[in-house]
Amino acid sequence: MQIEEKQIVINGQNIILRSPKKQDAETFSEVRDSTYRETYFLARYPEETDFTAEAAEAMISDIAERKEEFLIGAFRKEQMIGCVMVLKEGNHIKFRHKAGIGIFILQRYCGIGLGRQLMEYAIENARKTELEQLKLGVFDDNVAAIRLYEKLGFREWGREPHAFKLKDGSYRDEIQMVLFLS
Repeated sequence: MQIEEKQIVINGQNIILRSPKKQDAETFSEVRDSTYRETYFLARYPEETDFTAEAAEAMISDIAERKEEFLIGAFRKEQMIGCVMVLKEGNHIKFRHKAGIGIFILQRYCGIGLGRQLMEYAIENARKTELEQLKLGVFDDNVAAIRLYEKLGFREWGREPHAFKLKDGSYRDEIQMVLFLS
């Protein structure tokens, strides 16, 4: 699904929210890889992902063709600085009403309201589809993200103890959250 372009201003910087295009594949790949290096709040470590520009281009093309799934990239001067993804769990009848939502933002753009803007625009666009709910998982110590999700209307529905084991041997619980769109 293609998303209508939207211009926002954060801290005096013009940022465009839009569906990534094939020519954005390299910057998409770089940003995703950078965020894996910058934080442990994502599901994988950098060495566990091989998200090449070719893989990014394939993902952009594939998702653009789908009815209720989409990517929204945040671009500053044609450079992607973050992305939110709304992807269905499957196309089986029992799952068609819901999708997962995930977000990643370059560290230097965190804490300025970009995450909120991306999530709000994703929720707005999800409401234009036949989706009824969005769900996500978040590390239990990612307090800023949890607060944002709660402000946007997400509610905790479960918790998986020790869902993530970090390289240092410590564990983090995963909090599962849901937002009902209707």
